Amino acid sequence: MTRTETIILITQQLAAADEATVLTVADILAEQQNPIRALTPRELELVAQSKADFAAGRTVSLDECMANVDAELARRRAARGEA
Repeated sequence: MTRTETIILITQQLAAADEATVLTVADILAEQQNPIRALTPRELELVAQSKADFAAGRTVSLDECMANVDAELARRRAARGEA
């Protein structure tokens, strides 16, 4: 997707979004302390990998994602000796 196509898509989605969503997007953009930077080569590589994974059907559900995050947080707490 090109930059122009992306901007058109965002504009279309925002035009159809409810007011709370539009205001949230505006807040996110307004609160950014640093200007938006270009992605690093590694970040671009990870984006491409993610797109390929998605296209190949290698995805996880929200429940699987939450379970993975919960397990990792529990592992880190255990490593620190927390309950």
